Amino acid sequence: MNEQTTAYLLAAISALLWGFAVIPIKSARTSGRLGVAVSMATGTLVMALLSGGELASLASLTSRELGLYLTVGAFQFAIGCMLYYMAIHRGSISIAVPITRVKIIIILFMSIALGMEVFRWNLLWAAMLVFMGGALLGKPSSKADSEERGGHWHSIALAIGACISWAIGETLIGLLPDRIPPVTSNGMMLACGLVVYAIYALISGAWREVLAMPRHDVMCYAVHGLISFSAAYALFVWAVQLSTPPRVVTITSTYPLISALIGWIAYKERFSARFATGAVLIIAGVIVLQFV
Repeated sequence: MNEQTTAYLLAAISALLWGFAVIPIKSARTSGRLGVAVSMATGTLVMALLSGGELASLASLTSRELGLYLTVGAFQFAIGCMLYYMAIHRGSISIAVPITRVKIIIILFMSIALGMEVFRWNLLWAAMLVFMGGALLGKPSSKADSEERGGHWHSIALAIGACISWAIGETLIGLLPDRIPPVTSNGMMLACGLVVYAIYALISGAWREVLAMPRHDVMCYAVHGLISFSAAYALFVWAVQLSTPPRVVTITSTYPLISALIGWIAYKERFSARFATGAVLIIAGVIVLQFV
């Protein structure tokens, strides 16, 4: 199995894990603005324990590389994941999740600008399909839907913010040093994100709310941290080390269908024909991007 195939396999497993990772978040009552701290702390601890002696490799980081880890940690976890948690907590999984997948387009063109990917015409076709799918997902299918969806505009705005933040973070992951093992690299990103969040919590006073979180919600966000921040992200970092961010994100961007199906089956969320069409267009864009 060559490196590119291995990267695709790792990305596919990440997508599957992320598809199921929404369950514990939706079960929590505490806002993701607070829960992200628990998930990051859980992920950092697990990655540190699994890294063992590999932690010594972090001593070789230059000041530029350390700054890059801080930037990735801030956008990927402290900002991006906090906004995402808030989006799916306040709104619908089947709406918030697909919106964040539009990040694939941003990542593609950022990667081209940074020299990590070259322009291909199928990028344009993929972008058109993804944006058409996103337009269908965001447009109410009926007057009743329009009235109901009006209560979700805040969730949609949060999801867009998460999309942009994640696009920046995941593109920059491609610039992290390959000599750092994936598990250790992921732990470093999480630790940096936790530091950035701690500064926010101290300034805003959110740390008091974090400490007062109900035990049930702490467990929910800890489980999410174990599935998503530990397992899925470590595999994602490994895949990017073997490939490039656009190619890996192309595969991981298939996970909204898993999340949407969970929302439909477990939480009785609406799964309309318009949503199904939008989802199919997004997946078609992924296929065109990768295989045409």
